[in-house]
Amino acid sequence: MNRQAVDRLRSWSRGLTARTRAAATRSRSRLVLTIAVVLGVVSLTITGTWAAWTASDVNSSNTFTTSTILIADNQGGEAGSATNTGTYLFNVTNLSPGSSATTACIGVDFTGTATAMTLGASLGGADQTTLQGQLTLNTAVYRTGGTTNVTPGSNTNSGACTGYPATGSDVTIGSQGATLQSWASGGPYSIASPVTHTWYKFTVSGLPAGDTNCATYCNRTITIAFTWTLTAT
Repeated sequence: MNRQAVDRLRSWSRGLTARTRAAATRSRSRLVLTIAVVLGVVSLTITGTWAAWTASDVNSSNTFTTSTILIADNQGGEAGSATNTGTYLFNVTNLSPGSSATTACIGVDFTGTATAMTLGASLGGADQTTLQGQLTLNTAVYRTGGTTNVTPGSNTNSGACTGYPATGSDVTIGSQGATLQSWASGGPYSIASPVTHTWYKFTVSGLPAGDTNCATYCNRTITIAFTWTLTAT
């Protein structure tokens, strides 16, 4: 074989090797790409699988309800879970010097678990200043025995004392015989226990016999409001 033929053979062999290497490189690239695609598909499959297993457990309708309380009197007043303005105990007119005292009674009841109750009073009216030191609260008591029937929001008594219990004993509230001014300013007064289904009695004096100066005492008006305050749990 001459030298030219040998050179052509070597050149052909080198070309064959280069083509073989290029083919091998292309094969490796396709293999890597195929593996990447497969891994991507597996990754998507895994992600989809975890999402399909998501679960939620809901504990709903948990409820909190407040307690209730109602204090009511048999003059139609009530407060708490319901409210209503009751009618007055006293409606005394035509007071004159030396007039008689007036007595009125009221029953008070409450529902709920109570821890304390007080009774207070406030004075008002156009002539409070003139009369608050002249009229006195001769009697302010509640009865330990017997019970009163109270229909919330309904006046079934109108200040009458016919239902005031004959049994039990009276517990005084504040100083008896004090002027309206001093008795009201001394409150509020604690009601023991507190008591429920209970009768209260109040006696207010008439105009003193010495108040004969018409320019000072004629045509005058004073008001008093009794307030029971109940604390409950």
